[in-house]
Amino acid sequence: MSLKTRRLAASEAEHSGSGPPSSGMGDWSLGLGTLGEEALRKLAAMLDNPKCGWRQLAAALTEKPQFRYSEKQLIGCSLQVLSSTGSPSRSLLAMLADHACPLGFLLHCLKKIEHHSAVQYLSVTVMEQIRITVQPESQFVQEGKSVILKCRAAGPTGLTYQWFKGKAEVPGGSGPELVLCPFAAALQGHYICRVSQAEHFVFSQWARVSSCSASMGIICNFSSVRDLCIIGQPQSVAASEGESLHLECTVEGNPAPEYQWYHNKDPLPQAVDSHLKIPCVTTADRGQYSCRVYNRYQEVWSDEVYVSVGPCSFSESCWAENVQGSSACPVRQRRHFYATDKVALLIGNMNYQHHRQLKAPMADVHELTNLLRQLDFKVVSLLDLSWQEMHSAVTEFLLLLDRGVYGLLYFAGHGYENYGNSFMVPIDAPASYTSEHCLWVQDVLQRMQERQTGLNVFLLDMCRKRNLNDDVIPQPGPLKVTANIVFGYATRSSHSRCAFSTSTTAWMSRCRRG
Repeated sequence: MSLKTRRLAASEAEHSGSGPPSSGMGDWSLGLGTLGEEALRKLAAMLDNPKCGWRQLAAALTEKPQFRYSEKQLIGCSLQVLSSTGSPSRSLLAMLADHACPLGFLLHCLKKIEHHSAVQYLSVTVMEQIRITVQPESQFVQEGKSVILKCRAAGPTGLTYQWFKGKAEVPGGSGPELVLCPFAAALQGHYICRVSQAEHFVFSQWARVSSCSASMGIICNFSSVRDLCIIGQPQSVAASEGESLHLECTVEGNPAPEYQWYHNKDPLPQAVDSHLKIPCVTTADRGQYSCRVYNRYQEVWSDEVYVSVGPCSFSESCWAENVQGSSACPVRQRRHFYATDKVALLIGNMNYQHHRQLKAPMADVHELTNLLRQLDFKVVSLLDLSWQEMHSAVTEFLLLLDRGVYGLLYFAGHGYENYGNSFMVPIDAPASYTSEHCLWVQDVLQRMQERQTGLNVFLLDMCRKRNLNDDVIPQPGPLKVTANIVFGYATRSSHSRCAFSTSTTAWMSRCRRG
């Protein structure tokens, strides 16, 4: 749970103990989630670079098993670059925060990869951070007696305190100790302390104060209450369509915990047990899973795990399943005939810095986006990309391609063809550009083939005239002749849109039928 979410919960949870967890156990033992959104964004900006950035940090983090992320999870971080405001580094830091990565270990890893500016920034930020060193504790109190709740914090000078009972401020509760004397039944409830310095603040954990009566035989302490502790985490799994999925989260604690499973951050309505069972998975079931465990005093989250769902391999056993079928799981009759996923990257370059401006790419990208979404493609549309942006976008798109996936790459903009090799021109290409300033089509197509996808579609809406400034003859590796490639391109050096659109529409019609 993010710090922002915990703060919101702190202000709204009047009748439960599900507020923010402990935010202070010493300087560098604090979790990464205590840094705050602004600090995390600045740190992510420093790590969003290919030479000494988030990928190198991810490799250094493997020193501890709990921070060894799967390739699927790292690909999920990479794909953030396809969004105009996305950040792969921020995505990685969010995963670390969810797994309570200590700030000290993060600093160690940043030093390991020699990212000096990030080390300096993190060190200064932690020194200025508010740290709660003493948390208030839940108590049973006899009426007429007094009770003292204590909260202590360290950090910058000028710290202020404010106690809350539920959502309401406690009058006079502006010190590190809150004294309730004499205690009465009306004072029962959940209490929390906010520690502030200027616009920065953190919350303590919740403390529940309840009345008790010796005549009722109630012992006035919390000796019977045990913290929730996850002793068995769910594990990432890979399954084929039609197989069963079983995830488990084992928890100890008192009172008895309740469960809620989440799929891609959304709650699963019927998944409220420690075991999650899906008898017949499809590709719709792939993605991130986690479990929220809670009782009247506490809330904890399991590890976030990834479930991948792929097609059945075309073997005799699979063929037998497809022929014979299964009444319990109809997907077994058809699963290998369908794409496991459909993804598309559309690039339209118009506003060139040193070349003639174009108008058509924006309309073409918009129209093609609508058509592809009707065919259930997940579409990312990008306009006016530099060389670095085009290279990053294509690289991250290729990471989406896998066995059984339908992948489509479309480019509209300036281009040229020399010696049978085509090149896509980015908007920052110099006036006399050569192949080193552009993206090589045959190289991208070969990399698409290496992903062993179910279908590769590469559509080029660009001129293919000769570039007299470029006399390099690239040597592409051998392209495999397979039946799963659609390569569409302009048939003339000018007026290419009309000739291209005809072939594209015909392909769309075939794809919709198939």
